[in-house]
Amino acid sequence: MRKISGILVASALVASITLVAPAAYAKETIMGSGASYSNSMHQTCIAGYSAASEDSVTYTSTGSGTGKTQFAAGSTQFGSSDSLYSSGAPANFTYVPLIGGPIAIVYNVSGVKTLNLTPKLISEIFTGTITVWNDAKIKAVNSAVASKLPSSAIQIVYRSDNSGTTNNFGEYMRQTAGGSWKAADAWADASGSTKGTGASKNSGIVTTVQGLANSISYADLADVMTAGLSYASVKNGAGQFIKPTVSASARFLAANPIGTLGDVKFNYIQGVSGGYNLTLVSYGLAPTKSNNASKGLAVKDYFTYFLNTCAPKEAAKTGYVAISGTLKTKALQLVAKIK
Repeated sequence: MRKISGILVASALVASITLVAPAAYAKETIMGSGASYSNSMHQTCIAGYSAASEDSVTYTSTGSGTGKTQFAAGSTQFGSSDSLYSSGAPANFTYVPLIGGPIAIVYNVSGVKTLNLTPKLISEIFTGTITVWNDAKIKAVNSAVASKLPSSAIQIVYRSDNSGTTNNFGEYMRQTAGGSWKAADAWADASGSTKGTGASKNSGIVTTVQGLANSISYADLADVMTAGLSYASVKNGAGQFIKPTVSASARFLAANPIGTLGDVKFNYIQGVSGGYNLTLVSYGLAPTKSNNASKGLAVKDYFTYFLNTCAPKEAAKTGYVAISGTLKTKALQLVAKIK
């Protein structure tokens, strides 16, 4: 980072730098917005970065759709999204995979602390084919808690804003369950259904589920863990019911190839022993030809700190998977393009 690297400048140059300070060493303020999935991680990294850099960084959790729009419009210096642009992408930018993690199937059913679900069951629940908690199909894979499953109606909660989490959830369901599911930021497009109660951002999902008995939804593990809510074990491609843990998500993430844009090409039906298949990657959006070179450099510094310092130290503590291995190598190559 510039503050740290500046200390290493030879003393013979100090006087000239003091007299005519290069723009690259000026204090900068940069703003980002987007994915609510990665919001907790951004806030953690910004706090650490602010202590080590002269730059000021802010990040607003708006949802991936709004984040993509604001970055393309030039309203922010960087964006964050769990899904790629389908249209409206700006010129001269790059995706950077910043963080990974599981999408938890979160629920609020009194007395039920463990729950097994298959992709088919999840599909039938969220599209309204299965409507009560004690449906025979749910009981069949939950013998340990079958007697505790109520006859109450299942209350579906979905993302009301354009969401990369929804996009990934829809693609996971498309591959594993079929039907009308598809990868789309809008819930009605992703699921083909409008049943249930809408809530904005991952934090809104968690708050709604917390206050709505017999509800079910999907959200980032960080917010779910913070709220102390229950989340299901989901059957993976290897036939195992797996909890959405950092280690299980990391295992699955590592088994998927990387595209030329740095995007992970998820094969959600593959069998990875111990892997949690319902996993996503949250991407940074950054300029490769900024109108303000100093701000572009500040974005590069922040993303470098995020990948090299913050995520390896902090990600697992809050339910995220730090980018590593071949994916991290690719991410840093993309960071190098930022300017």
